[in-house]
Amino acid sequence: MKRVLFIVFVLVGVVLIGCTGFAGAETLWQYGRIVAVKKSVTTSTKAWVVNTPLDEERTQYTISVHVQDRIIVGNYEISATQSEPPQEWTPGSAVKLEVSGDSMYLRSATGSLRLHITQRKTAGPMQQLTPEEKKQLSELDAPQRSSQSPQPSSQSMIGFSKAGEEKAAAPEPAPQPLPPPPAHSTGTVTVRSTPYLSEVFVDGDSVGYTPAKIVLGPGKHSFRVEKPGYKAWTKEMTITVGSELTLDATLGKQ
Repeated sequence: MKRVLFIVFVLVGVVLIGCTGFAGAETLWQYGRIVAVKKSVTTSTKAWVVNTPLDEERTQYTISVHVQDRIIVGNYEISATQSEPPQEWTPGSAVKLEVSGDSMYLRSATGSLRLHITQRKTAGPMQQLTPEEKKQLSELDAPQRSSQSPQPSSQSMIGFSKAGEEKAAAPEPAPQPLPPPPAHSTGTVTVRSTPYLSEVFVDGDSVGYTPAKIVLGPGKHSFRVEKPGYKAWTKEMTITVGSELTLDATLGKQ
């Protein structure tokens, strides 16, 4: 009887240790790499004033991220709470991401964003992060000083030592000049269509509806314009740095 009870206790302990190990191994945040960042600008008529249209521009970003053996694509619009992605987010950049339902959260040392997931694709294994990249991303979880706690001003830095001698405040460093703006490294494509408000796809990803102004990196890109009841219109173009091109798509009825 004692032997049976001992075996039962051993089995329960193994199960508990195994469960604890698996629970500790789970994590919401994962490492990933940026695959592509695409920007599209859609113009729509908000109102008419004396036969003059008042147009409104909507800027949307589509970001693809490689994580493990998948590529997750998400998009978001520029708003009061969502700004443009950091300039450092280029293809190959390391980020941390968390997927929750149809939302994807991205974080790096230069910024964070929340995107709406539009596509999930299988892919080959992701290139592993270097120790330096992992170190930079792990520092995001380090505790930071509360922004609500008062910070000492230059005047409050003048105090007294234990011997009663006054300490002089250190002189403030001279302001450093701002870095030069980044060099222009993209091209622009304006897509118009007949009929109006057709959906535009660039390299297989939806970027909005016509008329659309799309900012792309240099290289060859494929364009597809679709609308229910019409035949799809496709074209390939090579974008160069600083180019400003226009595509007029005429869709035939099915």
